[in-house]
Amino acid sequence: MAEPRPQAAGRSPLIFIFLTVFIDLLGFGIVIPLLPIYSKAYGASEAQLGLLFGCFSGMQFLFAPMWGRVSDRIGRKKVLVGGLLGTAAAYLIFGFSDQVALVVSRAWPGEAPPIESLTLGVLFASRLLGGFFGANVSTASAFIADVTTPENRAKGMGLIGAAFGLGFTIGPAVGGELSQVSIELPGIVAAALSLSAAIFGWVKLHEVARAPGKNSRVYSLDQVRGAWADPRIGWALSMGFLAVLAFSAFEAMFILFGLAKFPTYFGMERAIAHATRDDMFAAARYAGRYLFVVGMISAVIQGGLIRRLVPRYGETRLAVAGPVLLGLGLMIVGFAPTFVWVIVGCVVLPFGFGLNNPSVSSLVSRASPADQQGAYLGLQQSLASLARMLGPPLAGVAFVRFGPSAPFFSAAGGLLIATSIAWAYHRRYGASFARAAS
Repeated sequence: MAEPRPQAAGRSPLIFIFLTVFIDLLGFGIVIPLLPIYSKAYGASEAQLGLLFGCFSGMQFLFAPMWGRVSDRIGRKKVLVGGLLGTAAAYLIFGFSDQVALVVSRAWPGEAPPIESLTLGVLFASRLLGGFFGANVSTASAFIADVTTPENRAKGMGLIGAAFGLGFTIGPAVGGELSQVSIELPGIVAAALSLSAAIFGWVKLHEVARAPGKNSRVYSLDQVRGAWADPRIGWALSMGFLAVLAFSAFEAMFILFGLAKFPTYFGMERAIAHATRDDMFAAARYAGRYLFVVGMISAVIQGGLIRRLVPRYGETRLAVAGPVLLGLGLMIVGFAPTFVWVIVGCVVLPFGFGLNNPSVSSLVSRASPADQQGAYLGLQQSLASLARMLGPPLAGVAFVRFGPSAPFFSAAGGLLIATSIAWAYHRRYGASFARAAS
């Protein structure tokens, strides 16, 4: 029996899905410049800072499948709106972590731990809570599949990719600027955005009938085994994982690297190996601006240039070029003798990530069975979350043990593995993909 065609979506559902993913990633990006400030203020080490970055994505990795299954039972709208409300609460806790810790201290039975330790615990709790509710991004992918026709499916999924790129791009810059007004303001703004999107979705979003028997779960054990049994899928997932692992390491350690090696470009007069809260606070604005430029280049490539490059070169060639350029950018930053070379590396780096991300997604989609594309793309998202969880703490350990440039060199080493996999993939499957496209 042929699969029933889903109803074509109006503009409101797709706009809401875009807002859901965009706000989720915008809030994630807003707090990126602030995490080093907060953690340093309350005595966190560089390794603990890495864990603070990574725990958000770790929760997304763990709970994305659960939210997919819950949305199968109770509907996409409830999960998406509920996730936004929970995310708003998490950002408020983050913004007012000092005050929350003080309340906890007063209510503590017996002698309370030091207020710095309690506040750091509140920060971790807010990030864990944000990751738990932010894992509903997988439900957004399932909703796109519900409301788009097969011929428009790729365009709809591309909307999620655009929202990811813009959220990561704009968030750090917004967070850096807002932090100059008030240390609480970034959390308040992120919470307000989530609450606004939740209200919009409750009013405008309508549930749609899902095709009987459609597999909209993010993944099952059979699908995980199937992914690694088919090299076309397993290798592509590995390439995507290593690229996100490297990029997340760069994002997490960039501000500490800048303060240690190029302090004048981060608002400091001298190199700072062990930054204080005030140092990190002053540098947040500059780091946000630099990351904004990196994100904008990547967003332009993923949103526009990739459409011109894929027909000319094919996904398998671009999947090779992506980790090569990303690794080259990281090496240039790590070896940079002057800040001009840091800028050069920061220009090369997003070209690599911008080529890699959509190319790998396309390879996963084209290699997946027709009735399981959403499941395998969901598995790719979960692995990306795992990479964002592991990248920052691994980079933090490298920073502490081997110096400011070590996180970038080790990330480039991982990309050398990704390049080898991509080259083998191109040699083995490139011709068949080219024939299918012609």
